[in-house]
Amino acid sequence: MKKMKKLFFGLILLIIILFTSSCEELFTTISGLVSNDGIPISGAFVLALSADADAYERLSLVNELTASALSAITDVVKGFDLASDDNGYYKAILISEGTIYIIAISDENDNQELDSVDLIGWYGKDTMLMINDIIIINSDTIIVDSTMTDSLFSYTIPEAISIEKGRDTTGIDINNLVKYKWFE
Repeated sequence: MKKMKKLFFGLILLIIILFTSSCEELFTTISGLVSNDGIPISGAFVLALSADADAYERLSLVNELTASALSAITDVVKGFDLASDDNGYYKAILISEGTIYIIAISDENDNQELDSVDLIGWYGKDTMLMINDIIIINSDTIIVDSTMTDSLFSYTIPEAISIEKGRDTTGIDINNLVKYKWFE
């Protein structure tokens, strides 16, 4: 009887080890920090948006900032973290591999909807600086409609990243958030 118990518990332990090691390959995580001008942003929604279309087009399909609403649009949202922690750290779980954009949304009026007062930011490397009706991107100057902006702000251009199932990605930081109204 002792041999049967040892064999049974050994088998259970083996099943647990095999299951947990194979689960690691079913999903991947993306992590990083969300900040604005060096100040960590807590409570931000961090989304992994499908990059099979333009980043702004993908964002326009996000309306509600709730777990059920985000889960319902799986063709757009490939994973999310409901809120970054007090230090701005997030860790989003992704089920599928592919190319994605990472975006942070700070629900400024806590209404669980994406609207003009909310702050958004992207993972990316190139930053543009907007001053009144002039945009400067990597030393290039572009004139835009003067009604679009009335202040100075820095904005990161979205950069798509490729992920592989089972391979965690770190250091996907979002450093600049701006009001969503500039992109509606």
